[in-house]
Amino acid sequence: MTHLRTKRVEVSLLCPFCQSANETTLHCLVTCQVISLAWNRVGIGTQVAEDTSFLDWCSAAFSGADSEKRGLIAVVCWAIWGARNGVVWNNKAVRINDIVSAATVYLNQWRNAQNSLIESSENGFIPGDGLEHWVPPIHNSVKINVDAALFESNHSFGFGMVLRDSRGVLVHGRTVLKQGDVNPALAEAMGVREALSWIKSLSLHQCVLETDSLVVVQAIRSSIDMISLFGLVIKDCKELLATLRNVSIYFVKRSANSVAHAFARASSSYPDCVFSLGDVPTELLPSLVAEVQV
Repeated sequence: MTHLRTKRVEVSLLCPFCQSANETTLHCLVTCQVISLAWNRVGIGTQVAEDTSFLDWCSAAFSGADSEKRGLIAVVCWAIWGARNGVVWNNKAVRINDIVSAATVYLNQWRNAQNSLIESSENGFIPGDGLEHWVPPIHNSVKINVDAALFESNHSFGFGMVLRDSRGVLVHGRTVLKQGDVNPALAEAMGVREALSWIKSLSLHQCVLETDSLVVVQAIRSSIDMISLFGLVIKDCKELLATLRNVSIYFVKRSANSVAHAFARASSSYPDCVFSLGDVPTELLPSLVAEVQV
């Protein structure tokens, strides 16, 4: 806000987080009494000398940090700025846990991508990955497609799961609605975990699970353990997969996952429902018919 004032933009100088001090860059990202709680949570101090600039603070913080902590400094600043914009533009409440979670999940995902054998979105695929159109599973097997949807206005998110046989006929469709605000990657991971739990409860064998979240599939295939909420969900997925027989998970393009996407969007209207072919909501039938025809 202080920078905007220097450009003669008439705005309030007060920090949108604490409303008790002028918003300079250093105050917004480091010394604000609200934001300092996030830095304390990750073990990085915010004590600064008088007349210190944000660049001075960064230089001092980086000089005494290893590469892991330097990455954490960068992503916490990024998450704080995102939270700040959420307050200013969407009047969203500030939650320190959300700031720390967003930062650590993003950093872990980035490190996982760097260390993964998948060097780009097209490399490292295994046979069965990257399908652009939905295809039925082989004879005597079933396929489950899963997707997640966020409903920010209602502070909720949902999953859609579609179980079909080798003829492409719907066996079951399922919707699940959860309360809370999560990032897209975490929602997708939780959806995959929910689908694996469903497979286990149905005692399914010879099953293919498809999702259009590449980051989730990469994380499940990776041997890297991520210390974050996203990492804990991925760990659950790995443990569930280890208990299932002949269950495989693949990444597919959004165009091959359109029915699961439609079910996920419908979870806000039909929370926690299981459908058979005879009682599927009429608004979901067109996506089923179109995908089978493809």
